[in-house]
Amino acid sequence: MKPWRSIGVLPYLFFVLVVCGVAWACQTPSPQQIENALQASPNLNSALKSCSMAAMLTKESGGNTCAANSCCVGIGQLNVNTSAGGLELSQYGMTRSQYQNADLQTQINIWSVQANMNTQSSGYQTLNNAFQNGQPLDGTPVTPGMLAACEQFGAAVCNHNVSSLQSTGACGSYTDGNGHTGGQTICSWGATADRQAANQNCTNGNQTTPTQPINCPSPIQQDTGTPAIASNPTSGATAAASPLPSTASQPSVASTDVVVSGAQI
Repeated sequence: MKPWRSIGVLPYLFFVLVVCGVAWACQTPSPQQIENALQASPNLNSALKSCSMAAMLTKESGGNTCAANSCCVGIGQLNVNTSAGGLELSQYGMTRSQYQNADLQTQINIWSVQANMNTQSSGYQTLNNAFQNGQPLDGTPVTPGMLAACEQFGAAVCNHNVSSLQSTGACGSYTDGNGHTGGQTICSWGATADRQAANQNCTNGNQTTPTQPINCPSPIQQDTGTPAIASNPTSGATAAASPLPSTASQPSVASTDVVVSGAQI
């Protein structure tokens, strides 16, 4: 082979370098790309394959696959604190750092295991039944955003809010039964996620090209147990809000990380 025949590889390598920049293993997928990954996840509960769920995950992590704090990691802020009901990543042949550096689809596929666990709560089942049948709960319509919020908040919060919905037609307040309270509920979070999804013009069609994010090659970081994005135990993956303690400190809530400040979404 003549030397100049291999030159064609260089433009491609340059393109990858320019697009990926210095954050080799991190992706900042668009809401549509997250929605595509939700749609492509083989075992995810179908009601969570929504643009509202994509909007929720974008806010959870700031849209960065490398987002992390003391308990949770990745685009969906997967709870990996096993002492507080988090997912044991070793079951999937991964360390925390390997999951943090994984591509979007890999993260979503593993996150779906924890998400599906959260859909087993009585609150989620009540919401989903009402949603599928087009029936409100005491006058309040159930939306994809409410289902997404229920999953992210976890069983204790969702069950409390749904019970309140059934009896009063309103979500009441945020509480997990362990003394953590605040202003955000599956109603307020869900409504905002629905609005954001509508504004993003997201569609449920699984578009593979050219919307899929570019997976940039990178060596896996050593698992030191230190989050890639510094935070304190009461913070979320981003510094945009002043949240209550994360679900990692709430043993009764086996859920992904949730930031519940009013500044969030």
